[in-house]
Amino acid sequence: MNPTIDLSALPLRDIHLPGPIGWWPPAPGWWLLVALGLVALALYGLYYVRGRHRRAALRTMQRVRLALEQGAEPVACLQSVSTLLRRFAMTTAVSGDEPAPAAADPDVPGLIGEPWLRYLDSRWQRDAFARGAGRRLLAAPYARPNSIARGEALELATLCNDWLIAQPAAGRPRSTRRRP
Repeated sequence: MNPTIDLSALPLRDIHLPGPIGWWPPAPGWWLLVALGLVALALYGLYYVRGRHRRAALRTMQRVRLALEQGAEPVACLQSVSTLLRRFAMTTAVSGDEPAPAAADPDVPGLIGEPWLRYLDSRWQRDAFARGAGRRLLAAPYARPNSIARGEALELATLCNDWLIAQPAAGRPRSTRRRP
């Protein structure tokens, strides 16, 4: 060092610390986390929207079963069940881009009688409608009041509720496995 230079006379400044780190722009990890969150939110929203018809049908079916258990007229309840199944089937009918099941008829609103029962069976690979308790669905909505036993009506409502539960969410492929 040169002893002739007076260091205190030099225009030097003290060590400067950097300013506080700002919150913007975020680090790349935060961008990735936000993108993953948005994708997850979009997928959940899509799942939720696709299942809205099924959830609404199950809520209505629960109200019908509760009304039956509380003593409501069975024929009126079965009329509601029949209307509910028909509306649900029309709302979730097989579209043109999906492979249709063997017994499915794309003209759901026009199905009556045995073809209607076969369509319902084809949507869950069982024969509970065409050969079981579901056969009551053909005549029950048109029966005279008090002509159907409450137990039979509850059995048919339970079958229809099971059918609604077995229906896949929209866009999800159906299983081809045969159920008992």
